[in-house]
Amino acid sequence: MNETKPKPLFAHIINPVTANENKELFETQKTTFASMLKAKQAFSQPDSIELYTVGRFPSYADCVPEGMKELPALTRDVSDFVSNKKLKFPFLNDILQAAYDNTGAEYLIYTNLDISLMPYFYQTVSYYLNDGADALVINRRRLHNKFETEKRVEILQAEVGKLHPGYDCFVFKRSLFTKFIRKNICLVAPPACNDLFHNIFTFADNPKLLVDKHLTFHVGLELYKEWGSPEHWKYNYTEYVTFLSELYPHMDIEKFPGSDLNIFDRHFKWLMNPTLDYRIMFKLDARRGFKTSPPKEVDTFVADRKQRYLEWLLQKVNFKH
Repeated sequence: MNETKPKPLFAHIINPVTANENKELFETQKTTFASMLKAKQAFSQPDSIELYTVGRFPSYADCVPEGMKELPALTRDVSDFVSNKKLKFPFLNDILQAAYDNTGAEYLIYTNLDISLMPYFYQTVSYYLNDGADALVINRRRLHNKFETEKRVEILQAEVGKLHPGYDCFVFKRSLFTKFIRKNICLVAPPACNDLFHNIFTFADNPKLLVDKHLTFHVGLELYKEWGSPEHWKYNYTEYVTFLSELYPHMDIEKFPGSDLNIFDRHFKWLMNPTLDYRIMFKLDARRGFKTSPPKEVDTFVADRKQRYLEWLLQKVNFKH
């Protein structure tokens, strides 16, 4: 009797580089690969996870480890659209399309190639999906630059690190991809990945933003790095403005992070967060009459004066090294 092979749960894809493309990222991605393979093995059902890479050249066999499947090379990049032909940044949606076309997994996962995973990453993601979420966006932790030469993944995973405001890890139900509005926004140059963030919080039924979890990490404390060129920035922002105008009719402010905060707090956060376009957030909030939605999560612990003092004192007396 023939048994039907169960459908994979996760298809996780990243976009690798060769040493000739970017020596720094080439070295960094070795940690990424190792962490993904370890996290897969730590999952309760490792066979339900597929790990993919897709690049801009015919083969990355020299840098992709065993246990990850290399997909056919991408057929285009941003150099087809701008005069700068040297920087061949791929389009995020082409990478996602490659994952969609080559797997039947229930959920697709995309992370930047410099984002490594904690061993319990897939187990924790599975928990939130089983709890009702159909898409997740996960903040990374920033590790000190002194770890740039550290090759042992376990040492890096032991570091708590610091919060980062950007979004570079996305999990979403396969069926959502066909609903997304897709433009030719390339990676590396701003505002890369902002479109995926907005698509998720527009089309997912129950999207969840995880900002305080130790699930992914990146070596480097910098909050900002200039990648690409002014030409790529201009190109991307032109595509992004078109994307937002097409997405706007579908957007519901109730599903976006911060919609349950008081009016001052939510508008301040929307204004200061580099991922969100404040003009869009303001218009969406005005559309609902600037009402405050019920809290999505209720904090059952309320710190009294003594507790707040001890928390402050702990920060002052605690050793950092």
